[in-house]
Amino acid sequence: LEPWPGGRWYRDLGDNKGHFWGHVQVIKPPALLELCGPTAMSYPATNHIQYRLVTEGDRTRLKFTHRAMGLIPPEHRDGMPEGWEFWLKRIREMAESRKAGRPARR
Repeated sequence: LEPWPGGRWYRDLGDNKGHFWGHVQVIKPPALLELCGPTAMSYPATNHIQYRLVTEGDRTRLKFTHRAMGLIPPEHRDGMPEGWEFWLKRIREMAESRKAGRPARR
Protein backbone atom coordinates (compact mmCIF):
# COMPACT_ATOMS: atom_id res chain seq x y z
CA LEU A 1 0.00 0.00 0.00
CA GLU A 2 1.38 3.39 -0.95
CA PRO A 3 0.08 5.50 1.99
CA TRP A 4 -1.01 8.72 0.25
CA PRO A 5 -4.08 9.86 -1.73
CA GLY A 6 -3.96 8.15 -5.11
CA GLY A 7 -1.41 5.61 -3.86
CA ARG A 8 -1.65 2.09 -5.19
CA TRP A 9 -2.76 -0.97 -3.29
CA TYR A 10 -1.08 -3.86 -5.04
CA ARG A 11 0.83 -7.11 -4.71
CA ASP A 12 4.26 -7.16 -6.35
CA LEU A 13 5.27 -10.67 -7.43
CA GLY A 14 8.53 -9.45 -9.00
CA ASP A 15 9.64 -9.60 -12.62
CA ASN A 16 6.89 -7.14 -13.63
CA LYS A 17 4.15 -9.48 -12.36
CA GLY A 18 1.53 -8.88 -9.72
CA HIS A 19 -1.98 -7.75 -8.87
CA PHE A 20 -3.52 -4.28 -8.76
CA TRP A 21 -6.25 -4.06 -6.13
CA GLY A 22 -7.07 -0.36 -5.99
CA HIS A 23 -6.12 3.18 -5.04
CA VAL A 24 -6.12 5.10 -1.78
CA GLN A 25 -9.15 7.38 -1.99
CA VAL A 26 -8.92 8.92 1.50
CA ILE A 27 -6.20 8.60 4.12
CA LYS A 28 -6.28 10.40 7.48
CA PRO A 29 -3.89 8.54 9.80
CA PRO A 30 -4.55 7.07 12.20
CA ALA A 31 -8.33 7.20 11.96
CA LEU A 32 -9.44 6.61 8.36
CA LEU A 33 -8.45 4.69 5.24
CA GLU A 34 -10.65 4.36 2.16
CA LEU A 35 -9.69 2.27 -0.85
CA CYS A 36 -11.42 1.98 -4.22
CA GLY A 37 -10.80 -0.30 -7.16
CA PRO A 38 -11.26 -3.83 -8.44
CA THR A 39 -9.85 -5.40 -5.23
CA ALA A 40 -9.38 -9.11 -6.05
CA MET A 41 -11.98 -9.16 -8.81
CA SER A 42 -10.85 -10.04 -12.32
CA TYR A 43 -14.07 -8.98 -14.00
CA PRO A 44 -16.00 -5.72 -14.50
CA ALA A 45 -16.56 -4.62 -10.91
CA THR A 46 -15.48 -1.90 -8.51
CA ASN A 47 -15.28 -1.78 -4.73
CA HIS A 48 -15.15 0.81 -1.99
CA ILE A 49 -13.57 -0.29 1.29
CA GLN A 50 -13.50 1.86 4.42
CA TYR A 51 -11.51 1.23 7.61
CA ARG A 52 -12.38 3.72 10.34
CA LEU A 53 -10.92 3.65 13.86
CA VAL A 54 -13.20 5.06 16.56
CA THR A 55 -12.16 5.60 20.19
CA GLU A 56 -14.68 4.23 22.69
CA GLY A 57 -13.47 4.90 26.21
CA ASP A 58 -10.16 3.05 26.65
CA ARG A 59 -10.74 0.92 23.54
CA THR A 60 -10.52 1.45 19.82
CA ARG A 61 -13.13 -0.05 17.51
CA LEU A 62 -12.57 -0.78 13.83
CA LYS A 63 -15.62 0.10 11.77
CA PHE A 64 -15.41 -1.65 8.43
CA THR A 65 -17.55 -1.06 5.34
CA HIS A 66 -17.30 -2.81 1.98
CA ARG A 67 -19.47 -2.00 -1.03
CA ALA A 68 -19.15 -3.58 -4.44
CA MET A 69 -20.96 -3.28 -7.74
CA GLY A 70 -20.56 -4.82 -11.13
CA LEU A 71 -20.78 -8.24 -12.74
CA ILE A 72 -19.93 -10.22 -9.60
CA PRO A 73 -20.46 -13.99 -9.88
CA PRO A 74 -22.82 -15.35 -7.19
CA GLU A 75 -20.18 -17.70 -5.74
CA HIS A 76 -17.77 -14.78 -5.23
CA ARG A 77 -20.48 -12.54 -3.74
CA ASP A 78 -21.65 -15.30 -1.41
CA GLY A 79 -18.11 -15.95 -0.13
CA MET A 80 -17.33 -12.32 0.70
CA PRO A 81 -18.61 -12.34 4.32
CA GLU A 82 -16.37 -15.30 5.20
CA GLY A 83 -13.38 -13.76 3.46
CA TRP A 84 -13.75 -10.41 5.18
CA GLU A 85 -14.36 -12.14 8.53
CA PHE A 86 -11.01 -13.94 8.14
CA TRP A 87 -9.12 -10.68 7.46
CA LEU A 88 -10.87 -8.74 10.21
CA LYS A 89 -9.98 -11.51 12.67
CA ARG A 90 -6.33 -11.29 11.55
CA ILE A 91 -6.35 -7.50 12.03
CA ARG A 92 -7.69 -7.97 15.55
CA GLU A 93 -5.08 -10.63 16.38
CA MET A 94 -2.28 -8.41 15.11
CA ALA A 95 -3.55 -5.38 17.06
CA GLU A 96 -3.93 -7.39 20.28
CA SER A 97 -0.46 -8.92 19.87
CA ARG A 98 1.03 -5.49 19.32
CA LYS A 99 -0.75 -4.07 22.38
CA ALA A 100 0.55 -6.97 24.50
CA GLY A 101 4.08 -6.39 23.20
CA ARG A 102 4.21 -9.71 21.35
CA PRO A 103 5.19 -10.06 17.72
CA ALA A 104 2.16 -10.89 15.55
CA ARG A 105 2.26 -14.27 13.83
CA ARG A 106 2.23 -14.09 10.05
